[in-house]
Parts: sequence; C-alpha cells; structure tokens
Amino acid sequence: MLDVTGPGETRRPRHARDEPDTPEIGIAPVRTRRAWRPYLLLAGLYLVASLALQHRALGSFSSVLIGRVTADADMFAWWLNWLPWAVGNGQNPLVSDYIHYPLGVNALWNTSVPLLAALLSPVTLTAGATAAYNTGIVLGPVVSGLALACALRPYVRSAGLRGWTARGLAGALYAFSPFHLAHAVAGHLNLVWSVLPPVLLLLAHHLFARPVARPWRAGAVTGLVLVAQLVLYTQALAIGVIFLVVTAVVLALRWPRRVRPALPGLTRAAVSCIGVFAVVGAYPLWLILAGPVRPRSAIRNVDATGADLANIVVPTRMTAVGPAPGGLADELTGHIGEQGGYVGIAMLALVVVAVLVVRSSALRIAAAVGAIAWVCSLGTGVVLLGEYPGVPLPWEAVTVVPLLSEIEPVRIQVVVALCVAAVVALWIDRLPEVAPRGWVRTAALVLSGFALVSWLPGDTQEVQPATVPALFADPGDAFRPGDVAEIHPRLTAAWDDGAQGSRWQVASGMAFKTAGGYFIASDAESSLVIESPWNRYQVGAQWVADGKNDPSERYTAQAAGDLRRLGVTVVAVAPDDGEPPDPRVLDWTRRVTGDTGRLTGDVWLFRPAAAGPSG
Repeated sequence: MLDVTGPGETRRPRHARDEPDTPEIGIAPVRTRRAWRPYLLLAGLYLVASLALQHRALGSFSSVLIGRVTADADMFAWWLNWLPWAVGNGQNPLVSDYIHYPLGVNALWNTSVPLLAALLSPVTLTAGATAAYNTGIVLGPVVSGLALACALRPYVRSAGLRGWTARGLAGALYAFSPFHLAHAVAGHLNLVWSVLPPVLLLLAHHLFARPVARPWRAGAVTGLVLVAQLVLYTQALAIGVIFLVVTAVVLALRWPRRVRPALPGLTRAAVSCIGVFAVVGAYPLWLILAGPVRPRSAIRNVDATGADLANIVVPTRMTAVGPAPGGLADELTGHIGEQGGYVGIAMLALVVVAVLVVRSSALRIAAAVGAIAWVCSLGTGVVLLGEYPGVPLPWEAVTVVPLLSEIEPVRIQVVVALCVAAVVALWIDRLPEVAPRGWVRTAALVLSGFALVSWLPGDTQEVQPATVPALFADPGDAFRPGDVAEIHPRLTAAWDDGAQGSRWQVASGMAFKTAGGYFIASDAESSLVIESPWNRYQVGAQWVADGKNDPSERYTAQAAGDLRRLGVTVVAVAPDDGEPPDPRVLDWTRRVTGDTGRLTGDVWLFRPAAAGPSG
C-alpha cells in the first residue's frame, strides 16, 4: 500500500504537481491558506449522504435507535452515558458495578468505546445517550471516509480537481461500503468508526516508503494512534496491527534488497511505538490482561465467525444494485450485520484491470493486501451459502495465539473495503495515463461507472423505538441512594429489547444499580457470562407468566434469598411491549418480597422485607 517506485516506474516532475509525491514525515508540504476547504467540502458531502441514509431517525434522535435491533444499540448507549456520568460522580470510567452487581464489569472486555464516549459526551449530557448513539452512527462513516481521503494524499499523484475526485470518491466508497452499511444496521457503533485502517495506511507510508525519517517520533505517533484505538475497540486494534505487519511482509517480499537498509530506522520506530503504547496504555492493558471480572475462557467459537465465501459476489439488501438471484442473500451464513463483504463482479473486474494495466506499485500492493485480507476474513474454514464443505483456511493458525484468537475474522472485511477504495483512487488518478483517449478511455470510464454504481447504498437502514416507562424518565424520589434494582422484564442479550432495562437505567439518571445487564464478564461459577444468570425470582416470574407452575413456599423463600444474596433493595415490574405488568407476576413479586408494592407512574415498585435466612 506504499507509493514506492518499482522497476520501470517513473515519477512526474515535481514542478508538474502542487504537492510532493512522497513527503517525508516531519516535513510539511507546501499548503495554501485555503487547503482545508476541500476537506470541509468532503466532510459536508459525506455528512449529507450519511444523514440521507439515516433519514428515518431525523427528528426523533432521542426516541429511536438506529439499527434493526436494540440490544447492541442499548448497550452502546449505556457505555456512552457511563463515562461522562462516572467522571462527574467520582467513579472509575473503565470499571463499573452498575450492571452485573455486585461483581461489575470490565470496560476493556466490553465494547465500551470510551474514546467515543468522551468525544460524544457533549451530546450525551445535553440530549441523552440515545441521541449520542445515533449521532455516533451518523458521524462514524463521515469521519472514516474523511480519514481515508486524507490518508491517500501521499499516494495520489494528481493535483487539483482530478486528485480530489480520486481521493473523495475513495473516501465515499469506504465510508458507505457494504461493510459499514451492514454494521450500521446491526447497531455496531464501534465498527462504523473504522478510522484506524486509513490512519495506518498513512503511517505505513511514513514508516515503509523510504528510510524512516525521525524514527523515534514516527514510532511515538504510531504508539499514540494504537492507544487511541485501544480505548475505542480492541478487536479492530488487533486487526490493524496484523495487517500493518502483513503490509511490511508484502513489501519485503517485493523488494528484498531494501529490507536491510530500512531495518535500523524501523527498529527504532518499533521500540518507540511499543514504549509509548505500553506507558500511555498501561492501565487499559492491565484491565485486559489482569483486570477484574475479565472472561476466563474464549468469548466465541472462532470457527463460526468467518465470512461466507459467496458474500464477495452476493449482495444483501444493504446495497441498491443486486445482480444476484433473489433470495440468494438469505442463504449467506451469519446475520445481516456480518454480511458486509460484498465487492461485486464489476468492482472485482475494475480491480483486476487496474492491477494489470496501471504501473503503480502502491496499487498492486493495495490489491495484494486486500486479497490476503479477504482470505483471512473467511475464517478457519470455507463456508459457502451457509454450508461447510470442510476446507481449512490459514486463519486457523491464528486461533492458537492468546487474545488474537478472540478476533472475529469476518470483521477483517474492513481491510478489504479499504484496499478496494485505495485501488479505485489510484485507478482514477492514473486513468489519463492508461486510457488517454478513444475507445479505450470510453471502456475504462464505463467499467468505472459500473463499479461505482455497484456499491451504491440501498435505502434500507432501520430504526427501532427507544421507549422508556414514565417512572424511569422522571423517577423523582422513587429510588433511594445505593438502590440495587431487580427489573422485570429481565435484562438479557436478546436482540429485540433484551437490554431495554439498561436504557431505563440510563434514563433514570443512573438512580440505581442492577444485577442484570448485557455484557462480557465472568463470575465464580462461570468463566464467561454474557448476561446475568437466572435467579429463582426470575425463573418463578417466567413460570407464572407462562401459566406453567405455582411455585412452592420453599421455592418462594429461596427466590427471596437469591434477591438478598444479590443485594437487591427494590424490584421494578415494568410494562412489557407497552402492555401493563402481568397480574400473575405482580402477585409472585409480592410473595417473594413480602411487600404489597406501589404503582409509581406505570411501574410497580416492591421493597423486599428485611434479610432473613433463605429457604
């Protein structure tokens, strides 16, 4: 992905361009006072496009959640709220016992996005966590696309309109790629902010394009960038570092004679990077490696987290143009949020033609890294339209490496999207050289048009209502300081409103803690916990709601003991799907708590009787 000159390549004279082709790190290119205006224009265009895609949320940013489901959206909104609330109330922003009480959760083992929480805190504090989440979903592609447009500056030769067109189109392709569209509809805030890959692309130019200038500073900057990603999303950090190394290996294989002269500078840069990363990121790293309630076993089955082989040519409904037969996308493995690997026949054809006819080492390196990333994204074995033919793949070797085994290979598709966008930028940049006129130029433009159109987003983004019972929206003095609430309906990881209790907790101003939640943690009995285990109060509530059992007095006493063990001081029985609480659940709660309860707004509150021996 580096604009190094290979054998037979030529560079245009410096005077033919307004900017140097490969600026040294630390040597600022000549800029005019108005150099920032094109970036501002690109940001505005990307923002308009992002708002258009999410038009269903406009006007109701505080009352709907962008995405097809609410669980992940509610979880992200909770964490966006936690950091500013914790800082303002003297709590640790990276550890919390406000969910999974009394054990709590470790933010670095959850998708807590603390960096985004800090950046979006003005929105959170003024308009609420739901609005902050929606703002993040809208802005993520904008910032990611703009980052790529900036990162391509050393690689795109052309000045003026052609250069800006090449970089701007590449930024748009990346920002609204099938990868980002899929993760937006799944509510994956951490993945629509894919800023690290473009930043690493720019850093790779400074680290690898020529002997490293000021290696200590280059390494320190890289270390700071990695720390920033560490407190945004750790899995993306691991993927970024892996493919920075892959890029270096590809370059070394392509130009082996340049390796030895480059080693001293790269070694200094690596030492500086690791040192800065270890010092600045010491506390987050400790939380990952030895922090409290971290999971003690694998979070997921890595063999089931690869991309479907067919997805490269089979689009989902996220893409406006769908050449595949109707219904074929329904056979892809995984859910819609992990089906963002579409490249398409037209775009693949453009990449192949560009590799064959454009004399650019940067373009060919980008294509090679993209191809490696695509193979890695398939995971440990081939999956074709949901079927597993049993063909092993190279990623299986990564699964034996601690921590790296937690990577979901399907999410490496972001590197594929980046490389495709970079190839398109370099193709547009070199187009006058490879197709100067006539039918060749016409054919090249037609192919480019088909490829660009094939990535047009469909108008298929969704929103879900983010309802909050009146009590939680305005709790008044309903909750006491230090309250721990058991909420019914139970907090779970279910996609459809499973984590709505966390939304209610945020809306209450964090007026209580809860033993439930949707998170990644562990406890004494389980090495991995994704949601709090069922207690006997919850089991009994499910029994009576289903009309299956009338719990015995002994079981009732045991349920009361479970609530005491968890430190529960109040039970809140809230409406379910807009329906009033089930009378049978209310009666069961009265038996367990020994309290007749009181209706406060639209929620019943019960205070358990004083602690006594459990049955």
